[in-house]
Amino acid sequence: MKSPVQAVRTAYASLSETTRERLLAIIGLAFSATILIAVFWQLDGLDFTVLTRTPRDPLFWLVFVATYVLGPVMDWIILRRIWGLGLGAFPALLRKQAANEVVLGYSGDAQLYVWARRTLGPEGRPFETLRDVAVTSALAGNLVTLTMLVLNAPIVQGLAKGTLFNTLLISTATIVLSSLAIFFFRRIVFALPPRQLAETIVIHTLRILLSLVLTALLWKLLLPSISIAALFLVGTLRMMMSRLPFIPAREALLAPLIVALLGDSAGLAGAVLFVATLMLAAHVVVGGISSLADFVARSKPRLA
Repeated sequence: MKSPVQAVRTAYASLSETTRERLLAIIGLAFSATILIAVFWQLDGLDFTVLTRTPRDPLFWLVFVATYVLGPVMDWIILRRIWGLGLGAFPALLRKQAANEVVLGYSGDAQLYVWARRTLGPEGRPFETLRDVAVTSALAGNLVTLTMLVLNAPIVQGLAKGTLFNTLLISTATIVLSSLAIFFFRRIVFALPPRQLAETIVIHTLRILLSLVLTALLWKLLLPSISIAALFLVGTLRMMMSRLPFIPAREALLAPLIVALLGDSAGLAGAVLFVATLMLAAHVVVGGISSLADFVARSKPRLA
C-alpha cells in the first residue's frame, strides 16, 4: 500500500507538463495570497507609535538595511554556487525571508521551493537542494548557539534559575542532539556533494555571525552606554530564540525575556523591541510589495 506522499508523487508524475506548470502557478499564487493576508494581519497588531521615535543617525539606517538584506544576499550566494542563479532570483529570496518571519517558520522555504520548481524544473532538484540548504542553516545556527551558550554559561546559570534554567537545559540538549543526529546521518540526509555542503555551512555561519554583529551594533547605536558583555548576553538569548521553530516574529519575544532576566534599567529591552518592530515593519512592507507584484505577474495570462 502506497503512503500518502508516494500517492501524491505518483499523481503528480502522471500530469502533463502544462498541467504541472499550472498547478505550480496556482500553489505559488496561494502562497503569495497567504503572505498578503498575513501582512494585513500583522499591520493590525503592529505598534507604529514605536516607529515615531526613530533615530536620525544615517549610520543606524545603513546598518539596518545591511542587516535586513544580509539573509537574502547570503542565500543568493549559496544558490548561485549551486544553480548559477542571477539577480532575478533576489525578489523570491526576499519573499522567503518575509514569509518565514511574518507568516510561519519555513513557509518561506516552501514558497521558494515552488518558485524554484517553476523556474528551474525538476532537473535542478529543488526539493533536495533547498532541504540541504535549510538543514545546513539549522546546523550552523545550532553550532553558533552552542558556542555562545558555553561562553556565557556562568552568567546564564546565575540569571536563569529554577524552571527557566531547566528550560534552557532542555533547549541546549535539544540543540546538541539535533546537531549530532545531522552529523551522524549526513550521508542519508544530504544530497549535495560534500564540498558544496562545506561551502554552504561556512556561508551560513558567516551570515549568522555578521547578523549578530550588525544587530548588536543597532542596539549599541540606540544605547551607546550599553556594555559589550550585555550585548553578547542578549545576542546569546537572541540565538536561542531563533532556534524556536514555527514561530513568527521571534525577535519581538526577546524583549520580555530580557526584562524577566535582566530588568530594563538600562533600556535594553526597549532598544531590542524597537529594532524588532522595525524589522517586522520591513518584513510587512517588503513581503507585501513583492508578493503583490508576484501575484499580479502570475495572474496575467501568458501570450502563446
